[in-house]
Amino acid sequence: MKEVITPANKSQRIGYIDALRGFTMFLVVLEHVANFCWGVVGKGISVHEYLLQIRMPMFFFISGFVLYKEGVEWNARHIFRFFKKKIPVQLISPFIFFFIFLHLQGIPLSNGLLDKYKGGYWFTLSLLEFFVFYALVRFCVRQWWSRIILVVIGLVFYRECNLQMTANNQTIDNVISLLGVQHWCYFIFMVLGTLARQYYSRLQQWLDNKWLLAACISFYLLVNAFGDVLPVYARSVSLMLSLTGIAIVFSFFRKKQAVFSRETALGRTMQYVGRRTLDIYLLHYFFLPTNLNFITLFRDHPIPIIEALTSSVLAIIIIAVCLLFSEIIRLSPWLAHWLFGARKS
Repeated sequence: MKEVITPANKSQRIGYIDALRGFTMFLVVLEHVANFCWGVVGKGISVHEYLLQIRMPMFFFISGFVLYKEGVEWNARHIFRFFKKKIPVQLISPFIFFFIFLHLQGIPLSNGLLDKYKGGYWFTLSLLEFFVFYALVRFCVRQWWSRIILVVIGLVFYRECNLQMTANNQTIDNVISLLGVQHWCYFIFMVLGTLARQYYSRLQQWLDNKWLLAACISFYLLVNAFGDVLPVYARSVSLMLSLTGIAIVFSFFRKKQAVFSRETALGRTMQYVGRRTLDIYLLHYFFLPTNLNFITLFRDHPIPIIEALTSSVLAIIIIAVCLLFSEIIRLSPWLAHWLFGARKS
């Protein structure tokens, strides 16, 4: 079943995209549970090593997908109105939660700001920076060249920026961490998301090609199985793994969109989570049970499937609690606007 976007419904939400956003938010909470509760992420003993190849790239890809609007001219007026709407959501609201979180954790504000992860609240800042890059290029280069320039910039960022980057200079390193330059490697995925929405009909044709999808699945599985012995550059392999992973997951949700529609309980639930991703992202750090380090079973005796199931149950509980608090906060239109960016009623 194809999702056909006609001029009449270009601005409407696509159900399975909302469901996909919900699934990606689940992966975020799942990874944080595995990392902060059991400490198994990065140890090579869990399924999360494979999910990390897709999780954040998919999140930025979807952000780019919903960013693109056909017929929008990125002139000064549109850019002003765009950032007038985005800055409260991407900067002010997260900073409120970030400040409260630091206070509860007893972390000085300066330390939190110079942390490249910002206590976990780095995503919205990086996405705002990506919006700035995108708007500048679209404003300065309004022809089709802007697409090529954006892809080139994204590839350069991917090559040069990574979580381990350092300038070996304290002042410069502080600026890099303050701006979160390490995360600019994800910009290419947002750019590709905008192109995917722009050329959606062509993308559907590609994803319907059984040979292309078979190649993506084969590449993803084989490289993960034999990646340690393949004579290829690590960054290029990482990029291809993320792209093929995105293609696989995107194709799954698109081909199974009837399952994730509002006609099913699963679809309604996942779409609801997808529409509340910001709320969950901002709230879930307060509900992560970080004092479970005494449970060393999953580190001392790795059981990936059991650990994944246990983490999934805990992640679902945390998401449910976040949604409950979100609904309580949204009882006040004023709080809903300033904390979650909801439109003023």
